[in-house]
Amino acid sequence: MSEGGRDSVSVSEGLIHRNHNGYGTLKHSRKDSFSSPMVAGRRYRMALPWATADHESLLNSERNRNRYRWWAYYMPFLTWLPQYQIWWLRDDMLAALTVASLYVPMCFSFAIIAQVDPISGLYAFIIHPLVYAFLGSCPQMIVGPEATGSLLVGSVVRQIQSAAGADESYVNAEISGVITAMAGVCLLVAGISRIGFIDSMLNRPFMQGFISGVGFVLIIEQAIPELGLKDLSRELGYSRCSAAFKLYFIVTNLSKAHLLTAIMALSTLAFILIFRSTQRALRSRFPGIALVPDRLLAIAVTTIITWKLGLDRQGLEILGAMGTSGPKLPEFYWPFDKFESIELVFTTSFLSALLGFFESSVTARSIKPEKIVLENTPLSANRELIALGTANILGGCFMTLPAFGGFGRSKLNVQAGGTTPMASVLLSGITILCVFFILPGLYYVPKAVLSAMASAVGISMMEECPHDLRFFFKVRGWQELTLMAMVFLATACYSMSLGIAVGILITLFTLVRHSTKSRIQILGRIPGTTHLFEDAEIAPEGDQFDQCLIVRIAEPLTFANSGDLRTRLRRLEWYGKHDVHPSLPRVRAEDEILIFDVQGLTAIDACATQLLTEVVQEYTRNGAQVIFCRLKQAQVMDSFRRSGIVDTIGGLDYFVDNVEDALHLAGVDG
Repeated sequence: MSEGGRDSVSVSEGLIHRNHNGYGTLKHSRKDSFSSPMVAGRRYRMALPWATADHESLLNSERNRNRYRWWAYYMPFLTWLPQYQIWWLRDDMLAALTVASLYVPMCFSFAIIAQVDPISGLYAFIIHPLVYAFLGSCPQMIVGPEATGSLLVGSVVRQIQSAAGADESYVNAEISGVITAMAGVCLLVAGISRIGFIDSMLNRPFMQGFISGVGFVLIIEQAIPELGLKDLSRELGYSRCSAAFKLYFIVTNLSKAHLLTAIMALSTLAFILIFRSTQRALRSRFPGIALVPDRLLAIAVTTIITWKLGLDRQGLEILGAMGTSGPKLPEFYWPFDKFESIELVFTTSFLSALLGFFESSVTARSIKPEKIVLENTPLSANRELIALGTANILGGCFMTLPAFGGFGRSKLNVQAGGTTPMASVLLSGITILCVFFILPGLYYVPKAVLSAMASAVGISMMEECPHDLRFFFKVRGWQELTLMAMVFLATACYSMSLGIAVGILITLFTLVRHSTKSRIQILGRIPGTTHLFEDAEIAPEGDQFDQCLIVRIAEPLTFANSGDLRTRLRRLEWYGKHDVHPSLPRVRAEDEILIFDVQGLTAIDACATQLLTEVVQEYTRNGAQVIFCRLKQAQVMDSFRRSGIVDTIGGLDYFVDNVEDALHLAGVDG
């Protein structure tokens, strides 16, 4: 065989083997028949079309798989639906029935809070879970209306009613639809912009203070209809006041309460609270007790009592025809042509979206499924934004309440055996059946019962507050306690909008204040060692060197955190630590050597480079020698070259590997 023939065969086979790596190896027979370059070339040309066609087919198949994975990432139903097994349907159906029995009745309470027709609450349990099931990234999370969003809707509805003098349920539903749709737009834009990290801005003290404030507002607001004082509060102008003024109204007009309404509401509230305490006490021994629908029982019993005894004729206000306008599916309504309404409700929509996303994010991270049956379902904050945004936009087109993930119902879904998003799909179907077959039977439901159920939600929202207060007090978290108190008082005494604004402003101020401080430390050598150095404020027994200052820059420098670099460096030079008042006299001698340990300086922007250049030039002019050690990042070194820092300190010889080498270079006795 000629050498050219051998080379051609090896090239041909090498190409074929390389092109089909991962898909199998193509084998060739009669290699020794290639006796010339021409034969070899002919063999190469004969084999290549067949190999290329198969290779293209395999590549196209891989491209299709990658394309499908890409679409499945953004549309999770393409991942879980092909995996779904028919025997999972039983568990998902049981979970959907359990969640519906407990939380469908709550939809009426949320509608009462929002001042809208109860059907708007039910529609939110039809559309939102269905959309989220196909687009959401948390399989066990159940999406539905929440107390906070409903309360925000109710505040806007009351303002518009007061200004327009109208109280029509359809107009109220339109307002709710616009708020829901605009909240969805805010979430969708945030998701497309990939800013899912915003949930980390809302820290626990802020959210706990706000949620407790909302719970307090909810309890006070629902106490008025529970006592039969709703008409009187409207006559006296208290319907639009803050919770503090409403509390004053309740105390001063308690003698005018409607006795039958108060008894019905308080007995229902007592039943729910006692039943919940019993559930907690017995849950370890009887896990199934968590699935008992206490709210459904409360509605059923009080409805039958009201109907049999004719309590509505004795002044007890009932749901009546408002909830029995006839079984029908949601009607489409385009909310984005109401420009005047959009302008009025945009702030409320934004707040609802922000709080709803945070609660959904916390819920998604907190859910711990008892068994995992689906694969490749990673949680993504940006996909959650898109899923919740799409659900609320579509929900707004049917005049629903804003809906987000809720921890209570999602946890119940897991406890009842729900493992896949099919539970949300089934929940939507069950709610549709409720609209057609159960809604007409709710004529005699007392409104006081629904208000009592809402008050129970408010109490549950405040339950974690004492625990957090004790913890922050125990660890001396005065800043966190102050934030909680200010947000709570602003929410309870003025409005939820002010509470959110106060919390966000304080949080942003804290973040900015924290991020604008440059993290620099003065180092001392640990006694008995030659190469170990530690922060002198943490280890004050460390060895210091005369007229030599060793400073560690422990983080990247940007315009935000480098502004006070010169001031903080000067304080270390004068006093050896940060927490010294600048009016005190200097205690350290002037330094002749300044060593920068910059291992943590992984990045530096132009503004910080300019400032550091000025600092180095100032020390050099004063006769000090500046040395840098442990600089690893090429980008940082390039900035040092371009800015003139390298030339200012004397060249690359003054960039060394460690602090010990820097001391030797400076001639300091180590």
